[in-house]
Amino acid sequence: MKIQLDPETRQLLELVHSSAPENLLVHLVGGAVRDLVLGRPVNDFDFVVPAQSLELAKKVRQQLHAVGFTLDDERQTGRVILNQSKPNEIILDFVIYTGGSLLEDAKNRDFTINTLLLDLLQPEEVIDLLGGLPDLDAKVLKAASLHSMQLDPLRVLRGIRFKRTFNLEIEPQTESLMRAAAEGLAQISGERIRDELFKILAQGDIAGAFRLMDSLGVLDAVFPELAVIKPQPAIYPHVHPLWEHTLQVITYLEIMLGYRANPVGSNTENYMQLAKEILAPYAEQVRDLLSQPVQAGRPRRSLLMLAALYHDAGKPLMQTQDEKGHHHFYGHDKAGSELMEKRARALMLGKEEIAYLTLLVSQHMRIHHFSKPGVEMTDRAVYRYFRDLGDAGVDNALLSLADTLAAFEDTLQMEAWEREVKAVNELLAAWFNRQEALIQPPKLLDGRDLQRIFGLEPSPLLGEIIAAMREAQAAGEVSDEKGAIDFVYQFLESKKQEGEPHEN
Repeated sequence: MKIQLDPETRQLLELVHSSAPENLLVHLVGGAVRDLVLGRPVNDFDFVVPAQSLELAKKVRQQLHAVGFTLDDERQTGRVILNQSKPNEIILDFVIYTGGSLLEDAKNRDFTINTLLLDLLQPEEVIDLLGGLPDLDAKVLKAASLHSMQLDPLRVLRGIRFKRTFNLEIEPQTESLMRAAAEGLAQISGERIRDELFKILAQGDIAGAFRLMDSLGVLDAVFPELAVIKPQPAIYPHVHPLWEHTLQVITYLEIMLGYRANPVGSNTENYMQLAKEILAPYAEQVRDLLSQPVQAGRPRRSLLMLAALYHDAGKPLMQTQDEKGHHHFYGHDKAGSELMEKRARALMLGKEEIAYLTLLVSQHMRIHHFSKPGVEMTDRAVYRYFRDLGDAGVDNALLSLADTLAAFEDTLQMEAWEREVKAVNELLAAWFNRQEALIQPPKLLDGRDLQRIFGLEPSPLLGEIIAAMREAQAAGEVSDEKGAIDFVYQFLESKKQEGEPHEN
């Protein structure tokens, strides 16, 4: 099969070829060739050579004036990065054959669709040693060999991603091989699992991805804490068993955020339509917020879905039953947050990412209080909510909506749904439209002012006064410096009456 290369790719391949020692065979292999066949953009190139891979990487780096380093001494893998950290970043990896020949190297790869080759002497002629082209054409995912999955169990996760990216059917024998290798994922480093997992989380229909992981036996190895929720039945008033509820929360989040369409004729179509209409003024701002990274370039949208996966993980641990036979799950939010933290650390996520995930899981019940009949959403309540959650309060509000709808489905009273959607709307309006007045009111007095005016010494009391004063500002009780001074006098007087000493 012949392919047409774009000028930039052709120029890059010619540069690599011209950098190689005379008579050294250089082949482009793997996903880059697959994507070139499919007409997809390529920014990650893998080259295989029988020898001198590190020398070739060094020469290419010098020719491109790029960044380069050795990835793996044992396999003699060198990496070159062009336009590092820019949107048009290009990665080139150079490695020697595994198995001593091109054919053995192909058999040691993951799937046939990733074993296609281009000889840089004839870069427009695709070499297919294992039938990858017909598999790609038939949309079949087939292991490159019987030992491919056992060589690296991470390939099971990669297979899930490829199936979904290219809309492939997993060949039956390959499915058996993936299932047999899945338990080996427990021995793979957290960093490698994390990187592959977040590629899956960046795709659509994330609930479908988790269902596939479950069917292949991947879930227990990657998320062992979730094993306890799998057998949990539906407990009134929830309409779904706990695992199905969890997946439905993720589905409703994706629909609410516009990442997938609501199924036509769905029993909850009216509920979702109401939510979308009321939240429409903030839809673009919310999606922009969720596209931003919390840390290390990983978008918070993916982290939100991970928090949704764990939001009820603490329920089985905290389940109790009273004398009337009613089930309770007091403290499941805190227990789930601890499980979330354990898994986030195992996945080697960053400190800020861990804080985000644990905060969402621990606070996911909070908005339900605002939707109770007779509860007023005061400015003070809004201030306290965002004081505790910051911008994660936006994400948490959406998680709560999805949680409510997934819990009750079409048994949910429309009046109750309207109250919760209204509460979320008020929170989003406050965050996006009333930042200075309500979320972060300006300081009218600082610590030095408090020491000068009231004769206070540096102590935690200063922070306590400032925090109380800002809350009073948000509630509309203090609006200027004179009001702030009066507030502090009253605050100190109340402390005095409570028996707490302060300086005069």
